[in-house]
Amino acid sequence: MGGNSRKFKKAEKSKIKLKGAKLPKGTNVTKTNFKVRKIVIPEQLKQRNLSDPSALSHRSLTAKDCLAKLKQNNPASKCDGLRGVREILAKLPTEITENNLSLAVKSIASVAVDLERDVRRDCYKTLGLLFAAAKEENILPFFDVLLSFLRCAMTHIQPRIQEDSLLLLDTYLMYLPRLVLLNRDKIFPQFLDMISKLRNESKPERTLTLSLNKQQTNTKWRTRVLMRLIGMLKILIDRKRGKKELVEDGEVEPMEVEDQSNPFATKSAQISSATLKIDNVFDVKTPGYFPLIKRNLYEPCALPFLFRKAIGETRLTMSDQLDEGRKLKTYVQMLMPLLFESWLEVRPTTSGFESSDLVLSHEAATTLSLLLDIAIQLWELITIYGQETNNSDLGRWFRAEYAENFCSHILAGFPYQQSPAATKAQKQRNVSDENTERNVDEKCYQQNFNICYFYCCLNENFRSDRSKNYAKVVTYVEACVNGWRFRSPELNALLLKVLRYMLLETDCSTVNQNTRGLLKTLLEVYIEAKLPQDTRNRILILFCDIIVLNDRLWREYGQDIFTLWLKMLPNLLKKTSIDLSVLKALLCLAKQKNTIFLQSLEENIDGIVANAGKIKIVNEQYRNEGAVLIVNLLFWIGSKDTLEKFVKEGKLAELDDGMREYFRSTMRSRLACL
Repeated sequence: MGGNSRKFKKAEKSKIKLKGAKLPKGTNVTKTNFKVRKIVIPEQLKQRNLSDPSALSHRSLTAKDCLAKLKQNNPASKCDGLRGVREILAKLPTEITENNLSLAVKSIASVAVDLERDVRRDCYKTLGLLFAAAKEENILPFFDVLLSFLRCAMTHIQPRIQEDSLLLLDTYLMYLPRLVLLNRDKIFPQFLDMISKLRNESKPERTLTLSLNKQQTNTKWRTRVLMRLIGMLKILIDRKRGKKELVEDGEVEPMEVEDQSNPFATKSAQISSATLKIDNVFDVKTPGYFPLIKRNLYEPCALPFLFRKAIGETRLTMSDQLDEGRKLKTYVQMLMPLLFESWLEVRPTTSGFESSDLVLSHEAATTLSLLLDIAIQLWELITIYGQETNNSDLGRWFRAEYAENFCSHILAGFPYQQSPAATKAQKQRNVSDENTERNVDEKCYQQNFNICYFYCCLNENFRSDRSKNYAKVVTYVEACVNGWRFRSPELNALLLKVLRYMLLETDCSTVNQNTRGLLKTLLEVYIEAKLPQDTRNRILILFCDIIVLNDRLWREYGQDIFTLWLKMLPNLLKKTSIDLSVLKALLCLAKQKNTIFLQSLEENIDGIVANAGKIKIVNEQYRNEGAVLIVNLLFWIGSKDTLEKFVKEGKLAELDDGMREYFRSTMRSRLACL
C-alpha cells in the first residue's frame, strides 16, 4: 500500500505545469451568433399537405408515408402504417378514397398473407374501414386484386394464414356482398378445398380431408368453414328473392327499345315502377294511383321454354340446358355428400338407432345444425330457380337423389337431444372465442324443427303420407305445439315456419288423419293457451290463409274445424289494440264472403263501431290506415237493415270528421248494391 502512494506522488511531481496569461474578461464565452438557413423543398411540402392536419396520422405521416411502411420487413412498422391509415380514414376518408384508393387497396391487401398474425388482423380491420369509407362501385375495379389475395390465403402453405383467410372472407361478405356474389364461382373451389378434395378429377363429388393441425379437431375446423358457407348462400338467396338490388354484370336486362332481330321482343317501352306513386288508400280530395301493368311481364322469356319438348331419361333436362341450373346442380353435388359425410363422423354410435331421443355431443349438435341450414338453403335456391324458370326438374332430381340418404342417416335417429354435460360445458366456455360456434339448446329444438321442415320438403305428397317417418314427424311437432313454452323468438318463428309448410304450403291437397289432428291441436292451443301476441297473430294469419288461399285444402281439413274460431274473430275488433296484418287477414275473409265470419261480424257490429275510434292499430304506417280497413271490413256485411240503422243513427262520436264521412259514404255505397 505504501509503495503505491510513493509512486503516485512521484508521478505527480514529474508533470509539467504550464502557466500562461489569463484571457481577458468576456472573451471566454462560446460564440452563438452564426447564421442558419432552412432548406425548403416546395414539392415535399405540397406532398405532405401540411396545410390540412386532418390528412396526417398521429405521427404526422401522410397516407403515402403510411402505405410505404407496409413494404418494410419489420412487423411493428407494418402495424404502425396500418394504424396510420385507419387514423386518416377516421379523420379525412377522402384523402385515401379519392386520392390514393388504388395504392391503398393494393398495399393493404398485400399484407393479408403476412406471416405475422398481428399484421394480418390489423390488415383485415383496415380493409373493413376502407370498404366502409369507399363505395362498392369504387372498389369494383380493384376486386380482382382483393380476390387474388383471398385465394392465396385460402391455399397458403401456412396453416395459420389459411385459418385467418376466413376472417378476410368475413370482411368481404360484410362490406362487399355484391362483389363476392358476382365472383362466387372463383371463390367456391378454393373455399371447399379447405375441408375436402375431389374424389375424381372428372366429377364434382368431394370427400372430407383432415384438419390443418392438431390444435383443433376436424369438426371444429369444418364448422368454421361451413359457417362462412352459410353466409355466402344467404347472400345468394337474398339476391334471388329481390331483397337487395344486386344485378350481375352481363345479365340480360328487360328491353327498353324494340329489337328487330328478336321476334319475341316487346314493342312497348319499359315503365319503371319506382317513378309512379302507388297509394292504395282511397281519398276523395287527392287522385289515386294504382299499378296497371306487372313489371315481370316485360322480362323476355328464354326461347328453350317457349319450345319445350318432352324430356326423356337419355336427354339433358331443361335445368342442364341453362347455365344457372348447371351451376346450382354442381354446387349441390359437391356439398350434399360432404354434409352427410360430416354427420356420419360425429353422429351417435347407437346401433340401428333403436333408442329414441339420441343424445348428441356439442360437436355433433353443432354439425347437425350447420348441415341442416345448408341443406335447407340449397333447397330454397332450387325452389327459387324452379319458380323463375317454371321448371321443377331440378327439384325432382334433388328429392330422388337425397331423400333416401336423409331418412337413413338423419331421420332414423330423430328426435335428438344434447347431453346435459355438454350443455353445461358450453355455457361455461368463453363466449368471445370464435371456436364457440352456436348455442345449442338441450332439447335440440332448432335441429329437430329443421329436420321436420326438410323432410316435408323432400317428400312432395307428405300430407297424405302414411309412412312411419311422417307419423314420427307429426307426433313430435304436435307435442311441441301442446307444450308451447319457447322463450326464444327464433324457435317460435321456426316452429311457425314448420307448421305453415306442413299445413298450407306445397301443392299437396290431400290430407291424412295425422295432419288433420295437428291442425286441431294448433286450434285448441290458440284458443286456450297464453301465447305471445306476435305468435298468436302469426297463427291467426296462418288459419286465414288456409281458408282464403286454398279452398280445396280447407274442405279437406273439414270446415267444421274452424267454426268456433271464426265466430271468435270479430271480438278482436273490440279490444284495445290489433295488429295491422291481422286486420288485413280479417278483410280477406270478409272479401271471400265467409258466411260464419260475416254472421258473427254482424252480431258484434255495435261494439266494433263503438270501439273503432278507440282501438290502437299496431304497425300502422300512416294516420287512419287501420280505421279505413275497419270500415272496409264492415262494407261486406250483407244485412240491409243493420247498415241502414247505422247510417241513420250515426253513432260515430269517436271518429274524426273525415272518417265519419268516409263511413257514411261507404255504407251508402253498400246499401246501393244490396
